[in-house]
Amino acid sequence: DALEHANFGINLMREHIEPTARIHYVIENGGKVPNVVPDYTRAWYYVRDNNRQKVESHYAWILDIVKGAALATGTEFKVTLNTGVHEMLLNRPLQEAAYKNFQQVGLPTYEPETHLFAKTLQENFNKPAKGISTELKALADGPQPTTGGSTDVAEISWITPTVSIQVAMAGEGIPWHSWAVAASAGLTDASQAAHTAAKVLALTAVDVLTDPQLLLNAKQEFQRTSGGKAYQSPLPLDQKPSFPE
Repeated sequence: DALEHANFGINLMREHIEPTARIHYVIENGGKVPNVVPDYTRAWYYVRDNNRQKVESHYAWILDIVKGAALATGTEFKVTLNTGVHEMLLNRPLQEAAYKNFQQVGLPTYEPETHLFAKTLQENFNKPAKGISTELKALADGPQPTTGGSTDVAEISWITPTVSIQVAMAGEGIPWHSWAVAASAGLTDASQAAHTAAKVLALTAVDVLTDPQLLLNAKQEFQRTSGGKAYQSPLPLDQKPSFPE
C-alpha cells in the first residue's frame, strides 16, 4: 500500500512539472505471494531534467511524497541515492578543435551490406530507410535543446574542460536502448565508428598538449560556464556504495 501510494503521488506530480523532466520507476520488490501482505517493498526511480537545480527540486518533492505515503500507511521507509549527475558543461574551444579534427579524419565508410541492414531495421521501426548517416553535421552556433538523455561524462565537465563526440554506427532513428543497436554493433565494420572516434579524440588531445592558446581558451571557457563553482557530488558524503542484491 505504501509503495502504491508513493507511486500514485509521483504520477500525479508529473502534471505539475515542466516537459523537460523525466521520471521513470520500476518496482523491484513487490512481495512474494498475493495473499500475504509483504513486510518489505522496494522501487527504483530515475529523476532527470535539463539542469541539476531542477533535478534537486523534483527529488525534494518526491521525498515529501514518500514521507506522506509512509505517514498515510503507518510504515517506515529508507531512501538510497545511487547516482547523481549534472548537466553537461559545453566547452566551445574544445568543440571547435574536435570538429576540425573530424574534418581531417573523416567519417567511417560502411559496406553496402551494412547500410542495407540499417535500412531494414529502420523499416521495421517505421523510420525513413536512410541507412547509417555518413554526413558530418555542422557545429551548431550555440547550445541545442536537450534530448532527454543523461551521462556521467557531465560530472567530468564540471571538474575540467570536457568535450564529447558521437560517431554513427547504427541506422538513424532506431531506438537507442534496443536490440537493434546491439545487433548493429555486431556487424563486421561497426568498429569503424570506434576507430574514428579514437582518432578524433587523440588528435584533439595532441592539440591541447601542443597549443597553449587552445588550453588557455578552454580553461577560460570552463571558468565562465561553471561560474567558478567548485564541483560537489550530489551523493551524500557518508553514504556507502549500494550493490545489487
